[in-house]
Amino acid sequence: MSNLPLTLIPLLATCLLSCSRSQKEITDSRSYSLQLVDSVRIDYMGSLELKDYDPETNLFLAYNQQKKEVLIFDTSGAIQHTFILQDDGPEAISGYGLNPRFSAGNICIFGDKIYTLSRQGKVLNRTEIPYPFFWIVGGAHIAASSLGDKLLYYKPEPAEEGQDRQAAYQRMLDGGPMMEVLDTISDEYYPTMHFPETDAFEEGLFYGYPTPLIQNGGSQWFLSVNNALEFHVYSEKEQRLDFQETVKIPAQNAYPDQPVPLEQMDTFFEKNGLVYRIPQIHRFLPLKDHFIAFYSKGVSPETKAAYDVSDPAQRRELVYSFPMEFAVFDSEFGLCAVDLFIPKNMVPFTALVDKEGQIVALKDQEQAGVEEDFHTLYQYSLDFGQE
Repeated sequence: MSNLPLTLIPLLATCLLSCSRSQKEITDSRSYSLQLVDSVRIDYMGSLELKDYDPETNLFLAYNQQKKEVLIFDTSGAIQHTFILQDDGPEAISGYGLNPRFSAGNICIFGDKIYTLSRQGKVLNRTEIPYPFFWIVGGAHIAASSLGDKLLYYKPEPAEEGQDRQAAYQRMLDGGPMMEVLDTISDEYYPTMHFPETDAFEEGLFYGYPTPLIQNGGSQWFLSVNNALEFHVYSEKEQRLDFQETVKIPAQNAYPDQPVPLEQMDTFFEKNGLVYRIPQIHRFLPLKDHFIAFYSKGVSPETKAAYDVSDPAQRRELVYSFPMEFAVFDSEFGLCAVDLFIPKNMVPFTALVDKEGQIVALKDQEQAGVEEDFHTLYQYSLDFGQE
């Protein structure tokens, strides 16, 4: 790659550099920033989303939703494998919101069933969920992966009694499971990652569909849902994900969407100016000694009212006006800094951490200039020196 341009010592250094154990006391937020340190060119034409990284092979997985094309490339940007997900024939993969991920040396996709593919694109296995289902939890992030010798996936709602969205939402708030584990040999399954008690949502009110962000960071898993600047930490134990703690992001000037009575859930979108699911956390980045959360805080009702959201161009402009910021925590989730600006030249929604502990993200061609026949992968480091 081309190069672009704590020790814990007693009290004074701790005050300057270390993270506070209390979320009420934080270090100087201006001393933390993301510094661009490297870039790689990927010779590929077309839209591309960064999906996953495998530290064992040092490979990245990206996806072109329009063409349903999977791309696997190395840290030099050289493409190792590329293939199209087929709509018909013996290699057909059905479903919406396809979200390919690395899994135990292969690729896993949750569509109408769970598909296991080789890294060359050959379908190796199709695993049926052992009951009829519909989606309420997975949203656009539907994913599956291995958990020991079992499969772990976003839990869909059983459809035996119809698609009752109101009841499904209430079950989640009552501690419903966000994920499920399936033994592919016995077809036995059990729920896991139960939604914890939270003061972010009041009983009897609807705060928007709970499209979750669920990410793994070694032995820990992280969960957040839209309209709440908090995340929940789970520990992986005996092929279950057990709740550990809830961590709040004390962002300033956040504008949550206003809830509606649960029985009037269909009015939520209109009440909130036809733009919703904000504020929310967009990405978790577990580093060696720090933990980063990317988030947006929404915009004021006055700002929303200044746009004609029935006009696609103005609606897009409004969505892009949402400030994207990040918070830094230490390895035990003590708050270090909050409301830091994310570089505009990166796509923050799919940023990853490589085995060297660097943050990697695709260049945002909307903000930093269009490249017609290639993409750029940026590498960032977290800088936490003094101001």
